[in-house]
Amino acid sequence: MKQDFSAIKDFGDNRGMTVPEQADKRRALVAKLLARKAAPQGVTPVPRDGGPLPCSHEQRRIWLAQQSDPAAAPNVTLGVALSGPLDLLRLAEAFAALVRRHEVFRTTYTEAPEQVVHGALPAPLEYLDVTDMPDPEGAALDLALARSGERFPVGQGPLLRLTVFRAGPAEHRLFLVCHHIAADGGSLGVVADDLAALYSGLPRPELPIQYADYAAWSTQRAETRIADRLPYWRDLLSGAPGPLFESSAAHVRGGRAGTTAAIRIGRETVDRLRRLGDGPTTPFVALCAAYLTLLQRMTGRRDLVTGIVSASRTRRELEPVVGTFVNMLPLRVALPAGLGFPALLTKVREAAAGALANEIPFDTLVSRAGVARIPGVHPVFQTSFIHRDDPKPPPTWQGLEARVWDHEVDDAALDLMLTATPRGDEYELAFTGKLDRFSAGQVKELPVVFRELLEELR
Repeated sequence: MKQDFSAIKDFGDNRGMTVPEQADKRRALVAKLLARKAAPQGVTPVPRDGGPLPCSHEQRRIWLAQQSDPAAAPNVTLGVALSGPLDLLRLAEAFAALVRRHEVFRTTYTEAPEQVVHGALPAPLEYLDVTDMPDPEGAALDLALARSGERFPVGQGPLLRLTVFRAGPAEHRLFLVCHHIAADGGSLGVVADDLAALYSGLPRPELPIQYADYAAWSTQRAETRIADRLPYWRDLLSGAPGPLFESSAAHVRGGRAGTTAAIRIGRETVDRLRRLGDGPTTPFVALCAAYLTLLQRMTGRRDLVTGIVSASRTRRELEPVVGTFVNMLPLRVALPAGLGFPALLTKVREAAAGALANEIPFDTLVSRAGVARIPGVHPVFQTSFIHRDDPKPPPTWQGLEARVWDHEVDDAALDLMLTATPRGDEYELAFTGKLDRFSAGQVKELPVVFRELLEELR
């Protein structure tokens, strides 16, 4: 591929220039390079004629999973606590503007599957006053939990709902629920920024591309890589173990698909585990290795496959776009008897590097790598480890004080999931388990057992 060095050539010969002049020229060069990076690099708008458009591989993975198990496509949620005089009409207008801004909120899906972008869809907003309840905050949390499991009809839409809970004279809790086919966790920051800005009357720049444009671009791009990378996955998954956990009818679901239990540990604990490695060890590698150790002890298995997340939002022009950019990859690691934790860190680091270097869409991996499908069982892996970024504080809402509203969700896409989220000087470790695999009591015990394991590892 021919390289474009014109920006570097523009820097030219600096002889005879003063130091301030050289500094000005460097700043101009940096500005030019940043502008070039900000310009669309391959992701360009596709024609809109009202007909179906291709789904991304990420959307196909979620759509296909939902066909066999509706709970396999969990929602994403956003909670914001607002203190002060909330203008409900203004909020409703801002929410409607948010739906108009992002096509993915006005999209439905065919049986193909393909996506159809509509000119307009409702922006469902409900208002619930819980101030007459003995514990308004607790009541709002319980109602939010119930709404987090709402099943949206992907063929009809809309695929999101905003609920406003009035918890006091000047206290409101906003709770947004959205189908995962329309947004991922990384998109929630974009949604939060846009909704706050639209409520506050701040202008938002036009979006040069929408998610459907990314879908068309990414599917074409993926096809150029699949042939070279598929042999890696066929070899890796040859003879892979079967399902890790068995279903138990003895577990009472109580109408919920899953339950979550969390605990916090100090960052120094994670840093201590990182220092045990022979090479550069990230928090992701350290905690994933510890999670695999826990799974080995829970099941007795020494050949484990778990799922990890790879984010596809890698281009600057995609930063303001809402959609699902998350791909799941299998991580297969052997834990032979006598393997020390430092050696396990190396194995996890190498396995993760191999998976990411050979990434292909998960739906393609399943369909073309000869993976056996079992009804009601997630293919390849039934557990996952997710390491999230440190969440940023909520944006400014005009005339209001905003803060994150922590809430539980009814999320059970896999049998067992561990999500690690840095929060200041601590890490939040949240275990989510399916209630047809575990009892609520068993899930509640896992964070405590895991913390003891982290202290034990040397």
